[in-house]
Amino acid sequence: MVGVNKDILTFSDTNTPAFTETDFPLDWSMTRNERYGFIHLLQKIKPKVAIEIGTYNGGSLQVISQYADKVYAIDNDPSVVERLGKQFKNVEFLIGDSKDIVPKLIQDIKDKGELLEFALIDGDHSSKGVATDIQNLINYIPKSNYHIVLHDSFNPNCRKGMKMVNYSANKQVHYVELDFISGVYAPDNLKREMWGGLAHIILMPEARQTSFQIYESQEKLYNIAYKRSIHYVKDTLSFLKPLVRLFRK
Repeated sequence: MVGVNKDILTFSDTNTPAFTETDFPLDWSMTRNERYGFIHLLQKIKPKVAIEIGTYNGGSLQVISQYADKVYAIDNDPSVVERLGKQFKNVEFLIGDSKDIVPKLIQDIKDKGELLEFALIDGDHSSKGVATDIQNLINYIPKSNYHIVLHDSFNPNCRKGMKMVNYSANKQVHYVELDFISGVYAPDNLKREMWGGLAHIILMPEARQTSFQIYESQEKLYNIAYKRSIHYVKDTLSFLKPLVRLFRK
């Protein structure tokens, strides 16, 4: 069997077996569905310039680097450069907080006349952090179609952040789908948490002429999983906290 380590055929999960091990050997925190969707999208786009927010072990970077001419990889972990720097000749590593780096980087890309056509957001997973990264990235006015992929769109905190952005105010935003690739509900090893999933945003050079909406093609699946998840319990308890304080008074 080509491209598969036989050792992983002794168990089953959402990540394995994946027929990508030969080409992309670095540890990759994406499910089979996400990996194949991610690879196929980049094969189609072949971006001149790409941005990655959140590098970790370089799993997604190894794919972006293969299909993009140039990549800016942003991470707040300084060890990323030491661990991965020599493996990617077309990657410039930027260490620090994406909230500070991205606005300056976008301006630098504009000043250089570079063609930004792809970005991955997989860094700060708080609602505010996700929303800020999106807003900073969509401030770029594209000269060609510009695709933004967001990991963990099935996670309630991340999904909330994705929905906080006022996309309709930006006429270059033509498409937002939170369930481009569905995520997973993990009742056992992740204690009823919801993770994974890829959202997809498309910006175009021409201004949008139609009304705008955020698509959630798997909204029913998301709602079913959410009601059974630990996130629902935590959110409910958070909602009840003010009432508890009131009764204590």
